[in-house]
Amino acid sequence: MTEPDYKLNLSFQKNQMLISRNRINALQIVFFSVLLLSCSSSRNKNNILTSHAERKDFVDKITVSGVIEAIKTISVSCPGLPTDLTIAYLIPEGTHVMTGDTVCILEGRELENQYNNAVREFEISEAEYTKKVAELALKYLLLESQAKNIEALTAITQLDSLQMKFTSSSSRQIIKLELEKAEVEKNKILNTLKFLKRINDSEMQKMKLEIQQKKNKVDRAKSNLDKLVLTASVEGIIMYFKHWVTETKVRKGDVVWRRFPLVQIPIMNEIQAKLLVNEVHFKQLEKEQKVEVRVDAFPDIQLTGKIKSKAPVGKPIKKDSNVKIFEVVALLDSSAVTIQPGLSITCDVLINMVPDTIIVPVVSIFEEDSTKVVYVASDKMFIKQPVEVALSNSKNAVIRTGLQGNEILALRKPHESLIINNK
Repeated sequence: MTEPDYKLNLSFQKNQMLISRNRINALQIVFFSVLLLSCSSSRNKNNILTSHAERKDFVDKITVSGVIEAIKTISVSCPGLPTDLTIAYLIPEGTHVMTGDTVCILEGRELENQYNNAVREFEISEAEYTKKVAELALKYLLLESQAKNIEALTAITQLDSLQMKFTSSSSRQIIKLELEKAEVEKNKILNTLKFLKRINDSEMQKMKLEIQQKKNKVDRAKSNLDKLVLTASVEGIIMYFKHWVTETKVRKGDVVWRRFPLVQIPIMNEIQAKLLVNEVHFKQLEKEQKVEVRVDAFPDIQLTGKIKSKAPVGKPIKKDSNVKIFEVVALLDSSAVTIQPGLSITCDVLINMVPDTIIVPVVSIFEEDSTKVVYVASDKMFIKQPVEVALSNSKNAVIRTGLQGNEILALRKPHESLIINNK
């Protein structure tokens, strides 16, 4: 049995006890009223108790119990991560939170390891890239130095060749070959630099791409860790969900998983009353009937509303019981007072209300030949007066026709010798 059902079951039992007390109180009221009437009302020679017909408002209502609920509730659940998590921190239940407040912190060893590994791989990739850049810079520097050295040697050889223009032809031929060889070496180095740059640019681009991939991996792992800090998206009061496995409210240290509901934040600007009523009362309740609600824990808080819906079928009050209870929901007017959901309430449901009408005690009405009659006191006799009853409850009845509203009525049938038939 879930907590709301448990509370409602307690409320139903409380309602039954309240009904029993009301019945006892009603009997006591009738008894003392009879005693009072016996002292204050007129009596005939046979000591017949009497009561007055009154003109006033007729109010018929029943009293039931229930709990306060929010119509809309925002749930805070585990993020959709493919790993089990542990609750490391959970805000106390009943705390009033504002938008953005931290309500729960989860812990996931696997996610932490993934983040640490991603950071380590990213740092290694960056270090390898930096090392590669330094090696290439050194290689470029060496090749450029070789090229410049060849240029310098070529320039010297050319100067020497000017001085040796009067030397033998074989010497000049050697100098020419040396110059050609230097030019070839120079071109070779320049071509090496050119192709090395092209190859290294491609390799460096590949390394940059790998670094970016490692960076993205770090960001994803960090994002998953950030998801472990759960915050409130609305202002409200924290309520815990029940753990599916333990059937108890979630708590610090519990193991949870993806989409697991942790806490809920009811939006209390729209509230309703969930009532469990017996079959007799259920038949009396209709949609749009007005309700007056008193919060048991805060008697000064009173709310109003209307019945919104009735459950089509009832459910046994307990296993194998023939006694059924029915769920009735009443939509309550918004309240400026912050009310915690789950509070027990006592609800008065207005069944009927007839303003300025004639009301008599039900016990003063008698059935004779399929006709309802009352006995109106007249001196020491009683006039038998047919009446038409419009509405009635366990105590009073509304008289549509037959009385004026100031008559004295017998509360039990007088002796035949005291009855005068009204003609």
